[in-house]
Amino acid sequence: MTDVDVYGPVGAATITGPEAPRVRRRKPWTARRALTWGVVVLAIVVVVVWARAKIDGLSEDTQAANPVMRWEWLFLRDSTPGELREALIEHLKLTIIPVGLGLVIASLLSALAIRFRWTFTPITAIAGFLYTIPSIALFGALGSRYTYFTAAVVALTSYTLLILIRNIVAGIDAVPASVTDAADGLGLSRRRRLVSVELPLALPVIIAGLRVATVTTIGLVAITGVIQLGGFGALVLDGYQNEFYTRIAVGSVASIALAVAFDLGLNRLEIVLTPWLRRRAR
Repeated sequence: MTDVDVYGPVGAATITGPEAPRVRRRKPWTARRALTWGVVVLAIVVVVVWARAKIDGLSEDTQAANPVMRWEWLFLRDSTPGELREALIEHLKLTIIPVGLGLVIASLLSALAIRFRWTFTPITAIAGFLYTIPSIALFGALGSRYTYFTAAVVALTSYTLLILIRNIVAGIDAVPASVTDAADGLGLSRRRRLVSVELPLALPVIIAGLRVATVTTIGLVAITGVIQLGGFGALVLDGYQNEFYTRIAVGSVASIALAVAFDLGLNRLEIVLTPWLRRRAR
């Protein structure tokens, strides 16, 4: 007698031998984990203490002559927090909107490619052509016809399509035939099988593509500075134009931090959406 594997997604119907459900156990608090978290906490404390010392010891007379990092611009200038806040909001808009639109469009095109296999080649060919267009040229061409924000969203969305389409189709294709056969044996319709079986099992590959597309978009947002946008990239561009290296450093570090935050967040989302993978690994 066989039974459905309770550790897969709902409707996945992976057939296994009879076995009692395994009890979910917490990971033990090992010395290695304790050391890792201790180092992280210590690093945060050191950074906070160092930053506090820098702030307390600032002097506009001496810091103004610093050619690399003007700490008074970062910590004492009244308009800096608002400027950084506006740059963050703009960078987030120019990342989330194109990636969201790209995911919707890529999902529809991927569904078409999966349903009619002959369409996969022309779809990826067009997406690949859009991906090869130099970003500065595309921003400039679109910016001359549409508003700068619309031009940036259209261009950035087009750059996500190839990555997302390939990963969505690859993820669906990677689902074992035995699993889909088992789902068919349970009487699931084609649509129900896609939603309940194939998509959940393809999530790791799909989210991997989403992570690449998101981090790539965060980097490309900086180039929209050529059409007077750019988020944190605008700080970098303005710093180069005025030889103000503090803006370059702050814009670069902020862009990197934003990319790391999105990547870690999407990785955490994958863990939450695929709990059966963690259970099988124990």
